[in-house]
Amino acid sequence: MQQKEYLVGVDMGGTKIAIGLLSVDGEMIKEIRMDTRGHEGPEIVVNRLVEAINALSEGYEIRGIGVGVPGIVDTDYGIIHYWSTFDWRNVHLGQMLNAQLDKKITVVNDASAATWGEFNFGAGQQSKNMLFMTISTGIGGGIIFERKLFTGSNRLAGEIGHVTVNPNGPTCNCGKLGCLEVYASGVSIQRHAVDAIKKSTSMLVEMEKQEQRPIDTKMVFAAYELGDIVAQEIIEQAATYVGIVLANFIQTFNPDCIVLGGGVMKTTSRFMEKIEEVTETYVLPSYRNTYEIRRSQLFENAALIGAAHLIV
Repeated sequence: MQQKEYLVGVDMGGTKIAIGLLSVDGEMIKEIRMDTRGHEGPEIVVNRLVEAINALSEGYEIRGIGVGVPGIVDTDYGIIHYWSTFDWRNVHLGQMLNAQLDKKITVVNDASAATWGEFNFGAGQQSKNMLFMTISTGIGGGIIFERKLFTGSNRLAGEIGHVTVNPNGPTCNCGKLGCLEVYASGVSIQRHAVDAIKKSTSMLVEMEKQEQRPIDTKMVFAAYELGDIVAQEIIEQAATYVGIVLANFIQTFNPDCIVLGGGVMKTTSRFMEKIEEVTETYVLPSYRNTYEIRRSQLFENAALIGAAHLIV
């Protein structure tokens, strides 16, 4: 009797690394999470990651390991060209892991991995052409074209967060002006709120005192739900720019499904409703009713599951 094979998926985030043992049909057998501590350097992080993978997979036959990483990634060679959070540059992650694990290793951008996860096992199932956007600390995305993950000529497709929505806007971490990310990411929503309460009256000031912690994104959305004017302007600006970007993508490659994931999309249904409303406003009439906008089903497990199944 042939021994059953399993997959290992890894989602490397700015604060946490999630590692999962999965069946080939997407079932999560078990998972562990640990602090990233990327400031310690790639070698130390890889050693800790290898130790965790070995502990998780002990006693199982592993077909391969898929790793989702933020930033610019060369999937063909398993190289992280740039991860801004820790200033990792030209890290040969695939080679480093393979040297210790001797398994098939796939390294991919985490948003691309999440796209593949949602398409196969989440909200994008049954679609043919799908756009995925994750709105979290930053904003990323991925494209499914004719049921395949579209990565472009240089494996760089899907940088939705760095689409310019205001050429006179604030400077983004990428160096450009007015990227979607500087308006709609969790970090940017928080930053806009902190700046706004210096100039305008807002219940956020009182909330900050009551909760005895700095303003964060969840607090801004809570104020938005309570009708705070400052929070409403910030959240609706974010939703407007997201909707405009989605409308442009809809007219560019005509997806039948758009999946929105990331921590910001867990906050309130009103944010989703505003995005849908703006998208509908900005697409040409002939594109209306050709697509459906859905909330992620996998959320924090999307990249982990997707990365693992990109090695199948």
